Amino acid sequence: MICPGCGRELPEQALSCPECRTLIYASKLEDLARQAKEAWRLGKFREERTLWAESLALLPEDTVQHHSIAARAAELDSQLAGAEQQSHEGLKKASMGVGPALILLLSKGKFLLLGLTKIGTLLTMFASIGVYWALYGWALAAGVVVSIYIHEMGHVAMIRHYGFPATAPMFIPGLGALIRMRGVRLPPIPESRIGLAGPMYGLGAAAVALAIYYVTGVNTWGVIAHFGAWINLFNLIPVWQLDGSRGIRSLTRFERGIVLAAAGTLWLLVGNPMLLIITIVCAYRMFTRDWQQDSDRQGLIQFAGLLAALALIVTLSAGSAATSK
Repeated sequence: MICPGCGRELPEQALSCPECRTLIYASKLEDLARQAKEAWRLGKFREERTLWAESLALLPEDTVQHHSIAARAAELDSQLAGAEQQSHEGLKKASMGVGPALILLLSKGKFLLLGLTKIGTLLTMFASIGVYWALYGWALAAGVVVSIYIHEMGHVAMIRHYGFPATAPMFIPGLGALIRMRGVRLPPIPESRIGLAGPMYGLGAAAVALAIYYVTGVNTWGVIAHFGAWINLFNLIPVWQLDGSRGIRSLTRFERGIVLAAAGTLWLLVGNPMLLIITIVCAYRMFTRDWQQDSDRQGLIQFAGLLAALALIVTLSAGSAATSK
């Protein structure tokens, strides 16, 4: 081989020129780095880890690039291994608690049971049921708490989808629930997907409650659907640590404008004050200069679709909520 920098003949299998220190595979390394950064942007962390491994094989061990890439690879290894271990432990506990046959029957739904293997989740869940029970009765209290739990497990599911560990939901009686990610640094698109996963799971729970209400005519189900849709709309306000703030982070300025228009149009159609608040805060987020340069069409569709679907459920269940007052 001939060094592309100084023209010196190189020993076989050399990775850099001993004379001028030119990297032999510089163009290949640049391409791998570009692919790895794109994989990071999209949240394809295992693919990113593979690309960095290819880069390490083309770099001399005494270079700054090798040390920095090795550190990033070790960080990914630690995070991904921690998530895999947490997932296996949670599934094992769930299987011991309800039996392998039930776990098998539940298939994908078995994931929702994993949070119930944590004593902290169970204790705070029962405490929340107690608070709501005193205010609204046991049936509505149970429905409200389960709706919140399903919302939070949506976040957990997406965090684990990206290969990172997350805590089980912890309830704050009377206020809701939260989960924590353990020292994970996320790019905009994965953060958006994780943020919107909670309202998407919450939408599913509200839709099921609404369907049961229409089938059975039991008013409590309509109230549960109304509460679930309302609280998930609240979470879509793009401010502070709410899900909407994380969801809007991956969007370009133009895409944020589309969300603004969607929220405003829905408010004019159904008159829900929560949609007006979302519209106003979206207008503010048009000028915060944290928008992205690269489009995120999927994130836009998810955000706008959630607004429309939740607004519909709030409207359809409004009668049951009014009757319960």
